[in-house]
Amino acid sequence: MISLFGHFDDKRKEYVIETPFAPLPWINYLGDEDFFGLISNTGGGYDFYKDAKLRRITRYRYNNVPTDNGGRCFYIADGKTVFSPAFLPAKTELDRYECRHGLGYTLFPA
Repeated sequence: MISLFGHFDDKRKEYVIETPFAPLPWINYLGDEDFFGLISNTGGGYDFYKDAKLRRITRYRYNNVPTDNGGRCFYIADGKTVFSPAFLPAKTELDRYECRHGLGYTLFPA
């Protein structure tokens, strides 16, 4: 099966997302018994302690729209170009895009 959005890297046991324009966010769940974080392939997500609805640490609209906003935002300025390490929130057009979701981690390789 050919995917329009990415592929499985069997050797590294990761799903590699190759475009920020998937119809829905690809989410990776990270956490332990009490603390959890969710991160999407575009850098959206949120953190919570024990209860996702009542004990959020970062802003998120629970079960509502927008589905892929929130999280912590970082911006990088290179001259007049401003971009983010992940696609959101700057949404700067990129030459290449890659997000790697593995077990217990998410990478945005440069």
